[in-house]
Amino acid sequence: MPEEKIVKSPIEPRDRDIFRDHQHRLFVVLGYIQPTDRVLSYLKYVPDEDGMWKTADTHYRRVFWGSVDSTVEGMTILPEDYIILDTHFNTNLVEPPCEAVEKFYCPEERLQEILNDSQDALEELTKKAAELLHDRLGIPMKNLGVAGSILWRGHSPTRSDINMNIYGYQASRDLFENLANLEGVPGLARLRELPEWGNTIKRVRERIPVLQSVDLNTLFSRRRALCLENRCIGITPVLYNQEAPIHHGSESYTTLKSDPVKCRLTIENADYGIFHPAIYGTSPVIYDGLTIDRILVFDGAFGGLFVEGDSVEVSGTLQKVLVSEDQREFYQIMVGTKAGSGKEYIRFL
Repeated sequence: MPEEKIVKSPIEPRDRDIFRDHQHRLFVVLGYIQPTDRVLSYLKYVPDEDGMWKTADTHYRRVFWGSVDSTVEGMTILPEDYIILDTHFNTNLVEPPCEAVEKFYCPEERLQEILNDSQDALEELTKKAAELLHDRLGIPMKNLGVAGSILWRGHSPTRSDINMNIYGYQASRDLFENLANLEGVPGLARLRELPEWGNTIKRVRERIPVLQSVDLNTLFSRRRALCLENRCIGITPVLYNQEAPIHHGSESYTTLKSDPVKCRLTIENADYGIFHPAIYGTSPVIYDGLTIDRILVFDGAFGGLFVEGDSVEVSGTLQKVLVSEDQREFYQIMVGTKAGSGKEYIRFL
């Protein structure tokens, strides 16, 4: 396989980028609210000679399985200087310093390698997916990248998933508004059906027991995913850095209650609802004398599902938001915090 190389500056990470530190631990970049001298991320794989994932001559085991709890568990095995009290979020987060980054993996360049010379059946199907998005929906190839274990060449052709990224606000909107147009490509493409979300729904139900099956079925009936040759492909919308609606340090969040609060809200703005973190502007609601008008969502199970006019019940962490530029204050509910693990959610009313 070709020699890997550093292809982008570690001080300009994007959501879902993958990087490796000098101890060969693999991290995934978390969201678009990124500091300039560190990388907000979570630990996903660590070297382990008994691990199921392998690249070059290194075996890996997975430590992140999609929950806040596994993120916290990963924090316990990292060096102290990788964990910092982030002044934007006002909580301890995994943020390795930039000098700890040995290698960034570029999703667009990796996809281009696959387009030029796919090496196995999984890469060949990834190539077909990219070509389908380009040819049928007009998505430029430069706006597409590959994610997950395929990105760092740790995938298994028979066991691994296919995960892709689509970059840019408009390209992401175009894709998700027209994804249904891919359905019915003869013998090739269709949208994922609700029963196929069964394992995902089960995992969400296990970590958020308050949600009932009917809640989750209703939520996941909104989720759109592409299946190609009966293999489902995850496509994540990612903003370019200059498109981020919130920049690190432009706001700071102060948690006002230790336990999650519950409110009924109406979605008024979902312009950034498909990105991570998802932002939903809401109709103002008074809670303990405070006016709440925004939901900020870090739990991926609840991103990309809600549109203007939806009435929802939200359980999450009540926070005061201080806008740095003019010292304006407002209030939001954050969904997907460490402290609220297992208790925070959004569901339709």
